Amino acid sequence: MSEFKKKIANYQQNGDETVIDDIMSAVEKDFMGNPTRTRIVDGTASGGVRISLNKNYEYIAYRIRAMRELLLRHVMVEFSDNINEFQRYLSIIYIDFGIQFKATIYDKDEFLYYFKLNSELFEGLEPLMPELEERFSVDEFRYFRWMFDKYKQLELQMRAERAERQREIHEISIGALKYALKYVDVNKSEKEIVKYVNMTFSSKLSDAEAKRNGLRRIQRQTFGKERSSYLVKPYFPKNIYHVIFGDDISDSLRYLNDAQREFIQEVYEIVEADKKAGNMDDYKCEIDGELRVSKKYIAEKLGIKESLVRKRFQRILEKIN
Repeated sequence: MSEFKKKIANYQQNGDETVIDDIMSAVEKDFMGNPTRTRIVDGTASGGVRISLNKNYEYIAYRIRAMRELLLRHVMVEFSDNINEFQRYLSIIYIDFGIQFKATIYDKDEFLYYFKLNSELFEGLEPLMPELEERFSVDEFRYFRWMFDKYKQLELQMRAERAERQREIHEISIGALKYALKYVDVNKSEKEIVKYVNMTFSSKLSDAEAKRNGLRRIQRQTFGKERSSYLVKPYFPKNIYHVIFGDDISDSLRYLNDAQREFIQEVYEIVEADKKAGNMDDYKCEIDGELRVSKKYIAEKLGIKESLVRKRFQRILEKIN
């Protein structure tokens, strides 16, 4: 058995997380600088990537890194409409004044250079403020300084949000990786193990991200086809009876006896309280996202057996249908 497989087996049997430490450490490798990394046509919109790595577990690390970077792309700060005015002032400093401060130019036209607004630029410009105050007019410098402080603060905000988001993704990644390694078959080849772990990890991370964004993955069989996976946004319908019965039964309550109406009222109040609190965790979800309360949850809240809850619902449905 290879060293990689031994470490996985040791994690499954003894909880030794050495293999997890190895993978997560490798996540920080410079994959972009790997000379074998090439983009290929694989039928997807963005294309695929082929890369040659020294150790098989590094392919898992590469997948984690790629997904992390993809998620971090969504961490950004919206700059205001006068961003071009700030870029104009930066171009004046760089071109007209001839002060070539340390910065990255990502684009240019016949009038302007466009600079990346990052820590490199702000840290490079800060020591130059006395000189810039002399070169600009009083009003120009005051306006430039106002824009500089504003965008510097926004860039700091984005960096802080990115760091926090990266910490969240790191924690989620470890949880997803532990799940995948727990269930992988160590008797498979290392290539098959990597494929399984990457597939399972990706699915778990995607589910965690979906939940973070208020989405839920459900499995449903539709139109006689095989069961398929759907991402839906769960919600409480306006009518609470829909959560309990899937329909409005308010006009049918008169057919029930007092004990049955009292039972429905108790369930109604449970759902109503959860709706106000935004508690959706204990509810099932229809394919359109509409929530349904489970019999098990009602039993737990009322402190009675689930079988008794099911019998009560069955008798109620027999009377109102």
